[in-house]
Amino acid sequence: MGYDEQVNEHRLPPIYRCRICGAYVEEKTHCGYGCTLVLDGVRRLRLSKLLAALLRHIPHEVGLLIDNEGWASIKELVNAVRTKWRNKSLYSWLREEHVITVALLDRKGRFEVKDGKIRARYGHSIRVLIPLPEDKEVRVLYHGTSTRSLRRILREGIKPMRRLMVHLTLDESDALENAKRKSSDIAIITIDAERLRLMGHKVYRAGRKVYVTDYVPPSCIVEVREMRLNSN
Repeated sequence: MGYDEQVNEHRLPPIYRCRICGAYVEEKTHCGYGCTLVLDGVRRLRLSKLLAALLRHIPHEVGLLIDNEGWASIKELVNAVRTKWRNKSLYSWLREEHVITVALLDRKGRFEVKDGKIRARYGHSIRVLIPLPEDKEVRVLYHGTSTRSLRRILREGIKPMRRLMVHLTLDESDALENAKRKSSDIAIITIDAERLRLMGHKVYRAGRKVYVTDYVPPSCIVEVREMRLNSN
């Protein structure tokens, strides 16, 4: 499924711990002093992808227990990855600190950490109930997809498909990145969030730039931009 693959073009910066204040940062120096390396960029990316997969879709593959609000014990998660994951040899170095730092510094706000537990805030295909704040302010949202899905979307709207909710973004560039994972022939869809609310579909803020709703009717789609990406 590619959860352990290295994706160099999306490599993340390393994570460091400040020797003075103890903060986790992406800079080599903090508080005027050099920091201690916690996690290099390659391991950070690999772990981030695996955490998203386990917490959203496949906890059963390592026997990880997730409660009905999506929470899992960080200690149990680390032990499960090190002993039960199919590529466990890639994670012999894994400690609880690594999971916490990846969650705290995630640029999309995908994870939440509290009282020794972690959960994914959105993106689930497993049945969980994540309490998210309703948003009544944002006016325009975006969705990235492949052009092969476009005709169906324009006819039927945007559906959750295998996930629990439809995922939208505040940032057009994020929609582009999401679409690029699916195809080289892509479409960026602009959505009228106010019209979406007027039609009875509540909008919730799930991450720093991520919003979710139950369904986007075709009439809420106000613009579509198609493009073909250079495959070289």
